[in-house]
Amino acid sequence: MVALSTEGIDRTGEARRMVRAAMPVEADLAFRRRCETVIEYLDAGPGDSILDCGCGYGFYLRLLDDLTGAAIVGLDPDPDRLDQCRLQLGDRSRISFIRGDAQDLPFAAASFSHAVCSEVLEHLDDDRAAMAELFRVLRPGGSLALTVPSADYPAAWDPINFTLERAVKRQLSGERPWSGIWYGHRRLYTMDQLRALAVGAGFVVEEERPLTHACPPFAHLILYGTLKPLLMRGLLPGSIVRSGDRLQSEPHAGHGLTGLAMRMLERIDRSNDDPGIANRARTFVALSIKARKPA
Repeated sequence: MVALSTEGIDRTGEARRMVRAAMPVEADLAFRRRCETVIEYLDAGPGDSILDCGCGYGFYLRLLDDLTGAAIVGLDPDPDRLDQCRLQLGDRSRISFIRGDAQDLPFAAASFSHAVCSEVLEHLDDDRAAMAELFRVLRPGGSLALTVPSADYPAAWDPINFTLERAVKRQLSGERPWSGIWYGHRRLYTMDQLRALAVGAGFVVEEERPLTHACPPFAHLILYGTLKPLLMRGLLPGSIVRSGDRLQSEPHAGHGLTGLAMRMLERIDRSNDDPGIANRARTFVALSIKARKPA
């Protein structure tokens, strides 16, 4: 475990190095960038407590455990996902798992020093209730790392919905492989909407950042409409599954076709490392905010 230092460094660069060392093979580089941003925003270490609100299959849990040394609680409403988390991460003593609803968190007030809510709010009936609950369970001075999908997403990320929304003011929806960025989502966000949501709950917004402009064509459809269903059905070659396993304790670099694919993706993603890209580009895959509960 190597905690993120806070003195005299490029915090973005250090978080990026730490996460990329832990995730040398990751097909969704937009997801990896969200991970980098979460680690940077939280700046957590031993002695801290972190709530991963909407932990899913536990990808952030593994990363937070490896890189912070904090006590971590993974909360999710889906028992099957929590069972998978326990199966993969149950031997990690700093992580615990609780079934619960982000809109009605089963914790006392001021229970956590940090919280993560990444790609969760867009799925909920009441995102305001969830933000109010996150504010309640954080300690005074506690920080929240928040990410959501952007309403102004790049055409390459989801060309089908991008075209439909502009041509006929409609989009694909539901939980179907071809639903694209709208898969299971009730809403997408602008930065103004996300900021207003955080401020309305009582948070002070310390930083806001759009994430990932350059991406491969049809990236969402390929990653989540095609590869994810094949992965869940066990239809991908074992070497690819092992190389891209987000929950493995000892990540290893890709070789052969996997390594070639990663080099191609890295080349496309490289411009997203530019700290000035937010001033040059308008469309992004995701939006992030670092918010703090006033002390």
